Amino acid sequence: MSDIVITTVKPGEAISGNDSVVQKSEIITFKNNFGGVVPNTVYCPACSTLTEYNAKWGEVQEKRNPTEKDYRFEVGYAKDKDELHARCLKCDFDLREEAPTMEIVKPKPKVARKQVTIKSKMTATTELIWISQVKYQGGFFTMPRAEFMRVAKLGGETEKLAARVGGSNYSLEWTILLSEYKEIGEGDEALIGIARNHWSNM
Repeated sequence: MSDIVITTVKPGEAISGNDSVVQKSEIITFKNNFGGVVPNTVYCPACSTLTEYNAKWGEVQEKRNPTEKDYRFEVGYAKDKDELHARCLKCDFDLREEAPTMEIVKPKPKVARKQVTIKSKMTATTELIWISQVKYQGGFFTMPRAEFMRVAKLGGETEKLAARVGGSNYSLEWTILLSEYKEIGEGDEALIGIARNHWSNM
């Protein structure tokens, strides 16, 4: 037993017999005929990015020329009861399971906007009550509560209400003012708003 030699191998070192050798790096991929790479060892199918959405065909397809960066080779071993199995060290995927499929949210198709021309219903004889202090705010034309109450009392005597907002004149039916108003804010600072789509450009 005196001729037995015990050699200690430190992490990162390699040995052949009792002689230290230069550690060779593992060849994990090789190139295919299309310029992509093919794995030469186990990789994680869950967090490797090997598929992509093809907008032309409207479906998920495998990458034709994946690179080494597309593969995740960080695979180790874990014990499940008495069974030793491979598991990804990045995403913890169990390689005994079926690889998950790639979920893609397809981009919404572009819809051509139609140009709408709003015809004014105003005539030369239409009587107007002008609403003051009107501003555009988040899809609404807003006014102070006191101004709303003033106009609401006068509006029954006319067909149309009007307001000047941002350099343009807009008209509104008096019945719409009373039925479609919305309180915006709270307390003394609260405003009364009428949605923009109820107003007609004059």
